[in-house]
Amino acid sequence: MMNSATAVSSAWSYLKQSLNLDGKWQKELDRKEIEICLELVVRHDLVDFTKELVWQKLYYETRTKIVPNFWSKFSLAHNENIGYENFNEAVNVLNADIAKQQHYFSLLDRLSGNVILKSFDQYKAHLSAILLSQIPPHFEHSVHAFYTRAFRAFMSLEKRSLNFDADESGDVITHCSGCDQEIDQCECNIILDNCHKVNKDLTELGILEKLSVGMIHTLILSQIQSHVQDSCVGNFASSQIDMLEKWLHSIIFRWLGIVYGEDYIQQDQVRKNFTQFLYHAYTHARIEQLFEIIIGYPESFPSVKDLQECLSRTQLKPTLTQSLKTTLEARLLHQGATTEDILIAYVSAIRAFSVLDPTGVLLDAACDPIKQYLRLRGDTVRHIIHSLTDSSGELGGELELGRTGTAILDDESVAAVGDAEASTDWENWSPAPSDADPSKLWTGKKPGDIVPMLVNIYGSKSLFVKEYRKLLSDRLLLNLHFDTEEEIRNLEFLKIRFGENELHNCEVMLKDVADSKRINTHLQSVAHKPDFPISAMIISAQYWDQLKDKPMKLPIKIINQLEQYNQNYKTVKTSRSLHWVPQSGSVELELEFDNHRSASFTVPPDLAAIISHFEDKEQWDLEELSQEMELPMSHLRRRVHVWQTHGVLQEISTDRFKVDENGPAFTGHKVLLETLAKMEEEEEDDDEEDNEKKSEDDGLQVYWSYVVGMLTNLEALPVERIHQMLKMFTMQGSSGAECTLQQLKMFLDSKVKQQLLSFSSGMYRLPKP
Repeated sequence: MMNSATAVSSAWSYLKQSLNLDGKWQKELDRKEIEICLELVVRHDLVDFTKELVWQKLYYETRTKIVPNFWSKFSLAHNENIGYENFNEAVNVLNADIAKQQHYFSLLDRLSGNVILKSFDQYKAHLSAILLSQIPPHFEHSVHAFYTRAFRAFMSLEKRSLNFDADESGDVITHCSGCDQEIDQCECNIILDNCHKVNKDLTELGILEKLSVGMIHTLILSQIQSHVQDSCVGNFASSQIDMLEKWLHSIIFRWLGIVYGEDYIQQDQVRKNFTQFLYHAYTHARIEQLFEIIIGYPESFPSVKDLQECLSRTQLKPTLTQSLKTTLEARLLHQGATTEDILIAYVSAIRAFSVLDPTGVLLDAACDPIKQYLRLRGDTVRHIIHSLTDSSGELGGELELGRTGTAILDDESVAAVGDAEASTDWENWSPAPSDADPSKLWTGKKPGDIVPMLVNIYGSKSLFVKEYRKLLSDRLLLNLHFDTEEEIRNLEFLKIRFGENELHNCEVMLKDVADSKRINTHLQSVAHKPDFPISAMIISAQYWDQLKDKPMKLPIKIINQLEQYNQNYKTVKTSRSLHWVPQSGSVELELEFDNHRSASFTVPPDLAAIISHFEDKEQWDLEELSQEMELPMSHLRRRVHVWQTHGVLQEISTDRFKVDENGPAFTGHKVLLETLAKMEEEEEDDDEEDNEKKSEDDGLQVYWSYVVGMLTNLEALPVERIHQMLKMFTMQGSSGAECTLQQLKMFLDSKVKQQLLSFSSGMYRLPKP
């Protein structure tokens, strides 16, 4: 028994010293020493005991020395180079420290009888757990710096392998962007070799992915996003998606193969994940540029096709819709943009979205703010009709595109008969797409045809027919040569779109022009002709848009000539007589001045009448001329100003004018019809505002007696109190429409101006008698 105990004690002393269990001996065991230890352990039945001691020794060394030594290299890196060096050195130190423990793994495998070495695999799991439990705060920065520098070195070598020896400006590259060294001292290959070694060491230790996978993926994703952005900036005229996929396979996948090995990158799911991210990044980039893509269509057609493919592979349609809405409201739908610009953008959007989403769902959702905004602009219909019927305009060819098409079905028609019955192409009917707005009636309309999309801004074609009649009326009245070929062509195309019944009045208007041309030609041959040539547009008044029959007294010499024309007309149409509309039409003038200069103009009749009065009298006061012509002073002043700006009249004193002896500075012919048309529009707007204000005041007049009664009894009241009492006692009944506080204040202020009320200190009072 004593001999056995002595033998065990001797074996223990030898193991303790040989295996460095007490930390006093640092020599590694060779094969012979391991065999001796193994023989002692087996002979004295100490296998399990020895294995436990060795594992505890390994765990202790790893926890207290190896891992702290590894993490101690990760100090705060102030730049990429320091971070790179920190990580490289740390991995080298870790690998060297673990290599010193190899004799323990050999002994453990021999004690366990393993033919295949398994103890090191068990140790790697323990090493990984301890490493991850002691991560320092600056670890990620160093790892990111290491792989960023390695990736830049890889990209630099790739460019040089493709013989890119010059930069974008054409200058020869002398400085390496991968390692920040001169080309002849380039260290990119050394950096990549270090990267290979580090990756190999970390892979053998089983900790590569656990230590670096998150940061490597972050680096790769940022590189993909950066490359996508650089490829897309300002480039809409060429497809990018195929080139980006080739770049992903040739650069990113190769780099991942270098880091993780070819087996990793050959996994289908890995490739799918990075490809999907590429599509997401590209889609987001194009969504941010969608406004420019739309404005640049059709030159941007390749980008639209790319975006169509990306949307089919991503779930970013809601993102596109919301982003475009926000961009439109910020960049287009404001007072600084003209109606024409907004319509051009909307038409471009319709054309682009017909490719991007043929179902029309995206267009309805994303461009709905444009439709809503255009409805609020009073000149929208006018601009649409003008563009459609102007062959040189943005929409000049759109009517022709529908010459074989079907009639427009507006929202009113669809709502009346139902979407299934409204479709004339019922054999190709299809249900609403799954992403269509369920709150809106699905008609199956495709966004390719521009005209129906524009008509349905208002949901009713009657507004467009009415505006076209007005536009046609204005054009025909200014048509001095009775040339209606283009208007007849437009009308035929519009009849296909809107139906013949809707445009019957327009047919009558064109017939009136043809009849007028024939009658004027005939009257040129009568014996008693007017002193100057007159061509009358003889219209059937009930079919034309309401003419501007404002009162204006013409000079007597012009009235006499018009009467002579009327008498001649009666010889052709014995039972009819002409009623002249003095402010409609145009006059061709030839003006001669005292210095023998002359100038010719085409002007409206009121401008011609004004200058005619200066033949009879050298100077006119505006007030006197206003009475003579029976024109309001404000209207007359604007028209006289036109002659003044063109050098025909000059103001010699306040509101007193005479002919400018020097005449206009230009020579040739000027047409002033459009200038006066804009002036008349302004006057009409002013008249409408005055009429609206008058109507509003008339509507509030019903409350005046109540206000007088309140102020008689209570002496003084603020407007809020008056409004509250009116709402309580009168607005709830049928005595009048409810008015807002602001409307009531404006009404009371008008009474103050009329001296029917007084206002001071925020209180309204009846004036003292």
